[in-house]
Amino acid sequence: MKILHIRNIANVAYNLSLQQKDLGHEVRVFEITRNYTSDNKNISLNLPQNYRRKHIFNRFFVIYKNLIKLLREENFDIIHLHGGGIFPMDLDIPLLFKRFGKVVVHWHGSKLRNNGKSFGSRFADAEIVSTPDLLEYAPGAVWIPNPIEWHGLKKRYRNDDKIVIGHAPTNRFYKGTKYFIEAIKDLKKEYPNVECLLIENTSHRETLESIRNCDIVVDSVGFYDKRQVGWYGVLTNEVQQMGIPSCTWIKQSMKPYLEEPSGIFNVTKNDIREKLEQLIIDDDLRRHLGEQGRNYVEKLHNDKKLCSNFMGIYFGIL
Repeated sequence: MKILHIRNIANVAYNLSLQQKDLGHEVRVFEITRNYTSDNKNISLNLPQNYRRKHIFNRFFVIYKNLIKLLREENFDIIHLHGGGIFPMDLDIPLLFKRFGKVVVHWHGSKLRNNGKSFGSRFADAEIVSTPDLLEYAPGAVWIPNPIEWHGLKKRYRNDDKIVIGHAPTNRFYKGTKYFIEAIKDLKKEYPNVECLLIENTSHRETLESIRNCDIVVDSVGFYDKRQVGWYGVLTNEVQQMGIPSCTWIKQSMKPYLEEPSGIFNVTKNDIREKLEQLIIDDDLRRHLGEQGRNYVEKLHNDKKLCSNFMGIYFGIL
């Protein structure tokens, strides 16, 4: 089977492509923008994520020219669109992609939450969501947890009494970063051995190397805004692999989807100081949560097992 992934959101396309290649399939990953969290792709246009309106037509022309060349030169069976289509209202799904293969739309977040299903996405042959909250917006989709590559990195153990608390927000607002910073400032008054490691604008590999120095990581802080996901991100899974406890907000409606024990420490703006203090003073709790987290990601986000779920969807629409 020949598969084209378009966009590499949170390295999901790349991680999935590795397993698909191991099964003998021919796979390409096509990235459009410069992306700090995406270290791995076969083709990248390296377009800026932010651009002026006057540049929009030139931008679309560059994308279309490169895509149509690729689609005409190579006969893909599956076109896997991460985050939906590229053009307004996802019109490229019926007008372009459907002409060249079966189309899978894989929703990853804010586009679907903010805008709902577009006209063009209704022409997809199958839909997948990466987090269970998205089923509310695409009830006909299938939820498949993100496949996580086993990076093989372990926490670095230091010979000091510091407690390093890390935070690597892709978006400060959605991750509740201001509440994290407020809590750390307050905790440092009582616990001078606490250090804050704020990781931003670094490559995926550099981010992972920095996280290895952490004793605790805060993925997101819940502040009850409807625009917040209320679920964990790929960062949590990568932290779990290292045996480091991850703090993030799991909203009440999402708890039934969370298989326990997960090792995830649920935090909101109201209790983040208290929860972090528990972890600061209790080595055994940190160790226990770290072990639970490692087992959880091995079981729920095993890229080899999840690859079969994706392939089942592909074969079902061919």
